[in-house]
Amino acid sequence: MHAVQTANIKSFLIGSLKLRPFTGNELMAVRVEAPKGATAPAHSHPHEQMTLVISGRLRFRVGDEWRELGPMEIVHIPGGVEHEAIMEEDSIFFDLFHPVRTDFIQRQAEA
Repeated sequence: MHAVQTANIKSFLIGSLKLRPFTGNELMAVRVEAPKGATAPAHSHPHEQMTLVISGRLRFRVGDEWRELGPMEIVHIPGGVEHEAIMEEDSIFFDLFHPVRTDFIQRQAEA
């Protein structure tokens, strides 16, 4: 068993977002800490993703649809679909990816 306190996982930054990846064999959970006003600009990737908000509020776009998400709300993003987020409050959320994002593992190792 591999278990950790997510706040203690080694982090790296993308803009003002602090990412803390935790990986299994085929699944990745990333704790994201984001200040109010931070953005995850429009992007897409081949990985299937879910985002679970723990605290704070964010506006999230998947494809053409915008939605505000708060604590304990979750959204699904199919692989290859453009999406973005704007933090309305200081926020903590988890991004879950399948398969594992090797680009995040590399950035974490280099941090």
